[in-house]
Parts: sequence; structure tokens; C-alpha cells
Amino acid sequence: MLNLRRYRCGSKRFPAILVLAVLPLSASAQPDTVTHGWPVVPFFNTHPITGVFCEFRNTLTSDHFHNGTDIPFPDGTPVYPVHDGTITAVGSVASSGDNAYVRVRYTGDAVWSMKTDAYVHIAPNPNLLPGDAVYAHATVLGTILPGLGHVHFTNGQGSGEMNALRPVGGFAPYLDAYRPRILSVRFFIDELETELIGGRVSGAVDIRAHVAETSAADASGLRSSTMNNGTYLAGYKILTADGSTVAYEPPDGGVRYQFDRKPVDGDVHRVFSAGSDVSTHIYTLTNGAGANLVNSTRSVPNGAWDTMTLPEGDYLVMVFTQDTRGLSDTVYLPVRVLRGDLVPPAPPILSFVGSDSTNRIMIRWRPNGEPDLAGYRLEFSTNGSTWTQKEDESRLTRADTAIAYTVTSGTIFFRLAAVDSSAPPNVSGYSDVYGVRLNSGNTRTLIVDGFDRTETAGSYHTASHPFAMTHGLSVPGNFNTCSNEALIGGSVALVGYGIVDWLLGDESANDETFNADEQSLVQTYLQGGGKLFVSGSEIAYDLDRLNGPTQEDRDFLHSFLKVSYAGDDAGEYTVAGATGTTFGGLTFRYGVIAEGSPYEEDWPDYLTPSTGANTMLYYGSQGGLVAAAGFTGIFSGGSREGAVVTWGFPFETIGSRTVRDTLMRRVFAYFNTVTGISSDIAAAVPNDFALGQNYPNPFNPATVIRYQMPVSDRVTLKVFDILGREIITLLDGQQPAGYHEVLWNATGIASGVYFCRMDAAGFSAVRKMMVLK
Repeated sequence: MLNLRRYRCGSKRFPAILVLAVLPLSASAQPDTVTHGWPVVPFFNTHPITGVFCEFRNTLTSDHFHNGTDIPFPDGTPVYPVHDGTITAVGSVASSGDNAYVRVRYTGDAVWSMKTDAYVHIAPNPNLLPGDAVYAHATVLGTILPGLGHVHFTNGQGSGEMNALRPVGGFAPYLDAYRPRILSVRFFIDELETELIGGRVSGAVDIRAHVAETSAADASGLRSSTMNNGTYLAGYKILTADGSTVAYEPPDGGVRYQFDRKPVDGDVHRVFSAGSDVSTHIYTLTNGAGANLVNSTRSVPNGAWDTMTLPEGDYLVMVFTQDTRGLSDTVYLPVRVLRGDLVPPAPPILSFVGSDSTNRIMIRWRPNGEPDLAGYRLEFSTNGSTWTQKEDESRLTRADTAIAYTVTSGTIFFRLAAVDSSAPPNVSGYSDVYGVRLNSGNTRTLIVDGFDRTETAGSYHTASHPFAMTHGLSVPGNFNTCSNEALIGGSVALVGYGIVDWLLGDESANDETFNADEQSLVQTYLQGGGKLFVSGSEIAYDLDRLNGPTQEDRDFLHSFLKVSYAGDDAGEYTVAGATGTTFGGLTFRYGVIAEGSPYEEDWPDYLTPSTGANTMLYYGSQGGLVAAAGFTGIFSGGSREGAVVTWGFPFETIGSRTVRDTLMRRVFAYFNTVTGISSDIAAAVPNDFALGQNYPNPFNPATVIRYQMPVSDRVTLKVFDILGREIITLLDGQQPAGYHEVLWNATGIASGVYFCRMDAAGFSAVRKMMVLK
């Protein structure tokens, strides 16, 4: 992602460019300028806001713009009209459910001669009927419904919905001292999900900005829903490279959206791009024909920044936003306008990084499918901050999907980029970061990366992430890393690992935290005495919410992850250890970007311990909502004592490395109380010798060969061709009891049928393999 240069007051770099002002609208789009109080007590004090006008909503059958303002108050709070008027309609709970409402028409308005407002999510006053007169801040229209926790106020219902938080008119007073923030800006080919990276742009370009607005008078102690609202005004300009001159300015001074009136819902995906949801607002700033036309026509046609109108060269993209109180944020991104093919390959997807029985590091990935793919570039790091290129596309060609190195000890992380054959070549973004640690104690851990929810919705919106590395840096002892897809596909197995650390970020229902295949693998692992640490903010919601999960989902959550779903928004960024547990005495913070979190986790689950589990962490303080639970014992259908620790928030969102290290060691200490670290591997010793089928098969050029041993002994693994000639000795030496795997890289070996033979302690077995090039 490109660097965001933030404007600072008093800067001399851009003296005449940063001018943010609310646009004067055309007469047909003029909003009402009349002010009024609030529909809840106190009527003439400011209140926090949990939902604003024209932010994105995907909470009904069709995606749409939010058409009002959400004011949080406890269930049962009385709701009053903000003007004198007449009831025009009443939607009862029986007919409208949670969306029960009362509508009131007012007269004497400065611009709108007959305006109707709606008060939604309230149980209507049974004494009110259409035609009845009501009086401002005196008549009780109804009370906030149970479980809703807010009243939704729509200003102008039925006569042109408008923003009740507009700069002039609407709620008064409304105080908000917190400016909106531009979290990221990215460039895409117009109307496609193909991202242009590295600051190089060409052709018709969409500019997408992720903006977050804090809509509260006082953010301390408020729920996270006050901190993830949509913005009021947003736009862009193109400046010369030194920032001194405007090279291109869209209509209306570059202001693309100024939400005084609601566009038609059919255009919601013109305003909001992929990745937007109720708590994430990513604006496509290049659509529409300027804020004035959006407000007057209520339509948002497709648009783009046509880079072909500018000479090739360097520019600054200025992106700005402003709230209804005049608070703003501006960023400047350097770009280079070029001609020709600038479309990079997709970021590669790593499958596995780990060590085999001979202390060779194996790196495997899925092949990219672009027709112009040239190969891959591999980088490594020993500390997670300094990266060095190890291989380029001349060594890792488009045909390669694996590579191996001989390393005796240490911690190493890897990331991969794909390169095409253009001149100059286009380079993709990096893959996720996976790592390995060798010869550091007896515990062997597998870190499973199950976090795929990045581009679609949720809190994190970058195509790749380093979170397996975040976990690995804190894991004590040896570890390997794999993707959850590698487990499902069978190229990696949980068996043989003393501990599994399964990270899920804010993976949720659409991407599935644990699908049926993953549930089966985890069940078998825990039944066999495995120990699982799983963290993520939507696990219980995905598997146990009211509508959607299967009975198998619920059973898995209750019986194997040992929690049930209690709620979807803990509303708290502080966590405390439960007294008497491995986390006792600890207090820490998570999910706050200003405190080092990689993303703000805004919807953490809170939990209820299930079937023998104990509370281990609380949100807030001792006795608060449950943040984590743990269980030791024999799982349903199992034969050995295992353990599980389940968190309702992501481990990687803890900003402090010191705290992460402490917490991970406490998790491992909890597991150590079950069998002891020295017996982790013994708990997974097989009963028999066996040589598994290689995976993948057929393969090109690398494959994994698995074998198992009930006792320590000398083992040989050799490969023969179809005529019985020895091709290579993969292994010849003493090996401990347990489950093992070896990588065979058949680069330089001709296509054909080959045989792998294992010999150990009088046992012999052969597997047929096929190299297919």
C-alpha cells in the first residue's frame, strides 16, 4: 500500500490547494435549514451517534444507503417528536417487527412545506393513531424496542430524505470533536477488482478510499459502533509532483459526495466498493458527476480518473474528507502516470513453510494462473522487519510451486511475489508471510492461517497479511506454518503436532471460520489428545448465531471449541485475565490502531463457556463479558486427554509485542499442565510403521512424502524409476518415533512413473508416484 502523506496545519508545502468547504447546492437540492432538538432526553444536549446518513448498509435483503441517524439509548427509552405535527402512519410491532415506527408530518418548514419524519425501532404508543396531533418534546411516540438499543431517526421521510446532521439545520446542538480519518487509498482499473500497485497508474482508474468517522461527542467509554461511521464529504484532486499546481480537478472543486440528500439505493455500489459493510466504508471517489449533481439528481453514474488526459510523469493524488462539523483529513499519494500494461499478477498464495525430518526448510505455494506469468520472487527475514531477496523469476519459473533449503536452526519468515513478462515487468503484491523455527525445544507447533476475509468485508482490507508471523514470533519452540486450504487438501496434517495455533482474524460467515472439512480435522486432532489455541472475532457468531449455522456447526463449537455464542459486539478494547487461571493478573488492550494494532477489531464476540470449559479472559475487568475460555480433558469420542483455548478476539490485534509474548507463553503453560511439553510428541506417536501416498500426485516439480514410525530406528527413503534404477536417496539415518515428511524436488527429472521405497526395522513399503511436466 502506498504511503499516505498527511496534511498538517501550517504546512508550507501545499499553500493554496487544501480548501475544504461545504458546497452551495443548487436550488433543487437545498436542504432544510431549520434546526430542532433531539427525540430523547435531554432534548437540547448533544448525543453520540452509532449510524449516520448515507453510510453503507448490507443488513437487509438488498444493499442500500442508511437513510437516517441512529441515536443509541437503552431499550425502553421514551422517544418524542422534534416538532409539533400530526401522525401520518403507525407501523406496529406485530406488522413491522423490529422496524416498527411512527411517522409525523410537520408544517411551517422554511423549505419543505410538508415534511414527514420517521422514528423507527420503537414500540408505538398504543394511544396514538393516524391523524392525532403530537407536540415537540412532550408527546411520547413510543419506546425503544428490546434488543435494539437505539432509535433510528429519518428526517424527511416520504418527501426526500435528508441528513439530520447537516452543517446548517437538523439536530442542534450536535458536538463532535473527532475528525474523520482516511485509512487507506488504493487504485483499480475502472469497474474491475484489478488493483494497480506500486504507485503506477494507466488508463481509466478508480480511486478507492477507506474512511472512518468517529461520530460521538466523547469517544471514551463508548461502543465501537460510534467509531466506524461513514463520512459526510469526500473527494480528490490531481496535483503536480511538487504539489504546487492542480493538474486535474473534477467538478465542484473535486468534491464527489456531500451527503445532504440520499442517492437512489440502486447506486449504492457506485459509491461504496467491494469490502464495504456496515462498519467499513470504502468510497469509489471517481464515480458520480460531482456532489451537486449527486444531490440534485440522486444518481451516481460510473466514472473514472482518465489518466490519458495527462502527460506521462509523476503526480500527487490528493484525497480529502470532511465531517458535518468541518473537521477534515487529507492525504497525498505519489503516483506515476504511464502507458501500456500495468496490470500485475495476483499475489501468490503460500501453502506451507516448515521443516521436514532432515531439517530442510520446505516452501510450497499454489501456482498463479496468469498467461503472461514469468515466475516468482522469494524474500526472507529473520526478524520480520528486514527483508532480503533470495530468489527471482530466473530461478523460480512459472512451473515452480516449491523450493527447499538446508537449514540447521533459527527462525526464518518468507514471502512471495509473482512477476509477469511485460517490459518492464509488473510485480504483484506479496503473499501472506509464513515462517518456520528449527531446533528450539521439544514442542512442535503448527500455525494454521485461516484468515481469508480480507477483500470482501470486515475490519482488515489488504490482500495479504503478516499475521502468521505475528503469532510465530511469540510461539515458544519450533513451529511450521500452513494455510487452512493445505489442511483441507491433505498436503499438511495436524497429527504429529503437539500444539496447533489456528488464527482466524475476523473471518466470519461468508468465508466460514471452520467449514465441515476443517471441523472434522479439528475434531479428530482433539480426540487424539491434541492441544488447540484458536483466536478470532467472529468464530462463535459464524457457528452459533440465531439463523444460519447448521446443527453440526453448533455441536462443533460447543463440544470441541468449548464455547457458545453470547453476543457480537463486546464493546470493549481492554481484557483482563480471570483470577485463578493461567492469565490471572494480566490486563492488556487489543484492536486499537493508535496502540499498535494492525487493524481495529470492531465486532469482537463475547462468549459463554460450554460443557466443562472455564472462563479465562474477561472484557473490561474481572466479571465482565467473557472474552476467552479453556478446557482440558477428553473430548467427545476421544481416547486421550487434550485441551483447547478459544478467544473471542484476534491475537494479532494486541499492539504490544511484549504482551503478545507473555500471553502466548501463558497459553503454552496451560497446555503444559495437561501432559507436559516433553510428552507433546509422545501423545502423537503412531502404532505402526507406514509410508503414505505422496502429495500432490501427479506433481511438477515437487511433492511431499509422508511416513510414520512407532519407535526410533534407522530409515531409508529411496526413489527408483520404472526399470528399478535408483534415482535418489531422500533419507538414510536414525529418525525418532512420530509422524514425518520429506520433500522431493524433481527438477531435472524426466516425466514418468517412479517408485518411493521405505525401509525401517524390517518394515518395507513402496508407493507409486508420477512426475508430469
